[in-house]
Amino acid sequence: MSKVSFSVSARTAKLIGQENFANAEGAIVELVKNGYDADAKNCIIIFQNHGHFADAPTIYIVDNGVGMDGEVIKNNWMKIGTDDKLENYLSEGGRVKTGAKGIGRFALDRLGLSSEMYTVSKEPIEGSIWKVEWSDFDRSGIAIHEVEADLENDNNLDLQSELQSQFNEFAPIANLLDDIDFSSGTILKINSLKDSWDEKTIKSLFDNLEVLIPPKEQPEFSVHLFSTGKPTDYGLVNSAYYDDFDYKISAKYSAGEAHNLEIIITRNELDNKVLEEEYSEIFEMELMKTYPYDLKTFHKKSFVLNKKLEELPGFSNVEKDLINQIGEFDFTFYFLKRKIDINDEKRFPYKSISPANRRSWLNKFGGVKIFRDDFRVRPYGEDGQDWLNLGKRQARSPGGPGQKLGGYKIGPDQIAGTVSISRISNASFQDKSGREGIQENDAFNLFINILVEIIALFERDRNIVMYCLSELAKKRFKDEEDKRKAQEEANKILEEETKSRESGESNESRTGESGSSEGQSTERERLFARTTKMFEQEIEEKNEEIRFLRGLASVGLIVSSFAHELQSLKARLVPRTDFLLREMKKYIHEKDLITVHREENPFYMVQLIKDEDQKLRHWLEYSLSSLKRDKRTRTNINIGDYFEKFQAIWSNALKQRRVKVILKGTKNPSNVIRAFEVDLDAIFNNLLSNSLTAFKQRKGIYEKEVSIDWKVKNNSIEITFTDNGCGLATEYQSEPQRIFEYNESSKRDKKGNKIGTGMGLYIVKLVVEDHNGASIKLLQVKEGFSVGISLPLRT
Repeated sequence: MSKVSFSVSARTAKLIGQENFANAEGAIVELVKNGYDADAKNCIIIFQNHGHFADAPTIYIVDNGVGMDGEVIKNNWMKIGTDDKLENYLSEGGRVKTGAKGIGRFALDRLGLSSEMYTVSKEPIEGSIWKVEWSDFDRSGIAIHEVEADLENDNNLDLQSELQSQFNEFAPIANLLDDIDFSSGTILKINSLKDSWDEKTIKSLFDNLEVLIPPKEQPEFSVHLFSTGKPTDYGLVNSAYYDDFDYKISAKYSAGEAHNLEIIITRNELDNKVLEEEYSEIFEMELMKTYPYDLKTFHKKSFVLNKKLEELPGFSNVEKDLINQIGEFDFTFYFLKRKIDINDEKRFPYKSISPANRRSWLNKFGGVKIFRDDFRVRPYGEDGQDWLNLGKRQARSPGGPGQKLGGYKIGPDQIAGTVSISRISNASFQDKSGREGIQENDAFNLFINILVEIIALFERDRNIVMYCLSELAKKRFKDEEDKRKAQEEANKILEEETKSRESGESNESRTGESGSSEGQSTERERLFARTTKMFEQEIEEKNEEIRFLRGLASVGLIVSSFAHELQSLKARLVPRTDFLLREMKKYIHEKDLITVHREENPFYMVQLIKDEDQKLRHWLEYSLSSLKRDKRTRTNINIGDYFEKFQAIWSNALKQRRVKVILKGTKNPSNVIRAFEVDLDAIFNNLLSNSLTAFKQRKGIYEKEVSIDWKVKNNSIEITFTDNGCGLATEYQSEPQRIFEYNESSKRDKKGNKIGTGMGLYIVKLVVEDHNGASIKLLQVKEGFSVGISLPLRT
């Protein structure tokens, strides 16, 4: 037996490299990254396309990094798939190197048919010239080791002189070259270009380079781009730093045991002076009395929230091993509304904005982009790519910020942001094979959920502020309307008095009256316009609720259409297993199988089927009883009778879960309300369903109990619903009333994906408040959850 070695053809190696660069822009970006990895402070891209070069242009990519000596060229640059950057991931200057696969030099092949490299190393100082014909890789039948490049040692090589000889006649380029120290560095020259680089494609490259590095006021790595055909058109590639925003949110995550998120929220949307002087009543509202909604915090503009990852909605259920795969990261994003609605100018003390400037900036820099070790990971946030699915969230909840609490979600076209990660701290985020994106594993999906929850903290803040301002506007309109009615009444009295006087009034006084009336009419028209807008928004909010409830109703109709078949199935469920057991006993004696393992015992298997049938029968009974016509008719309901029936319907399910329901009220004839039974079902089925979930989440062995108490107080029935489950989720401890808001849910799977609808308790509150004089409030208990509901007695 002999050993044989693997061999790779030259063409295969080339194809593997080329597949990593989807387009020419990506190839240039890869070569710019090489300059960054070499600790360069400057990288210059020059398209030599003037004069006779217009028909056969050349690309220069220049950096003033540490360069390469002959040994590094032989052992690293010429070694395809080298693991040098994988093992030595820190540069001499302390930068985390962006490359790791060792195939970046094939970016040269993607751009042109031949390449030249002029490089001077920093230590030891050594000059080298390297040249290659990429067509050599295409020769038939040769292996990779048979392809050779030319390497020449030249210790007299002067990079500055080399560049000036080519570009001295172009003042913008020559002036920049004079200001840069090229005692070490690298010049890459790409000849016989494979792509057509006209002014449009060069402009596209320039725009994309602007989002190559994250926004910084003073970046440590500067990129310049020039076209000798139009030497003054380009120049320094500016990053996306911007100071005209409505909100800025900066989040920093500390990994390890802390799992801490430090979030700085900066408000810049409202004119605080106008807010204090003309809208001060909002600070008397309950929602605005506490930090960070107080006036003092508004004047500071920025405030800090410190949260553990487990305090975000539902993250206490996420697997610890998965959380530990999320390393340190920074997330900064800006919210910029594109315009101000003319009717909102009266309701909200907005700062003035330039819609045109904002649209231009968002079109160019909008979207949330990922940067690994200070270089962009494509395609996230590119050309409107919504990888955080913000558009889907907004479509499910399209309400504006001034409408119902919990209903406001940001759209992807109003946000610009950067996520900064590192190869070192986020090793779980591996590139896809084509270097276009990150592998979508469980850790990355959890990471997405964390970012969305950070955005939700901003949404919550803006929602509360704008909701309170909107409510203030409604109140002011009511006050203005009352004032207007009083004015009309006064005018009517004055008119009657005038008629009773002797005739002889001057035309001047009549003209004055007429002018005053016109002024009132104009003011009323403005008032009417603002009122109409507010009513339109309220109607849209109600329509949104109707659309959701219509969806639920359609599910009920589907079940209803199969009611006859389901009733028939329900009747057969348990008897069918009893019939099967009787037939089996004719041929098999159960005692003869006593030694058989239960998993192989047919009697045991039939019993399991019977248990499952009983569960299914219970749910069919519950579903079909909800469709009864009498439940959808308003009638007199004795609360005691209702809860007795409620307990009976749930009895099988509660027995299987070992949950005890204790009823503490009576069926006294005075305990009667007038309501729809289906409304009561909506309230208490949702509350009990939440309790069953809470029992699952509470650890340890304990008696699972739900108690329902009711008694008459004044003209209402006071109902107290209590369970001894896990209680409020951590994220709602500081703001417990949030559980009743639209789309609020702490239910998530072990990977952080939201699985709750966020509608259960919202519907409970909606149904309760639909009854005149009814109310719902959370009650304090030592353990578990308790809620008090007040329903008016029948009158």
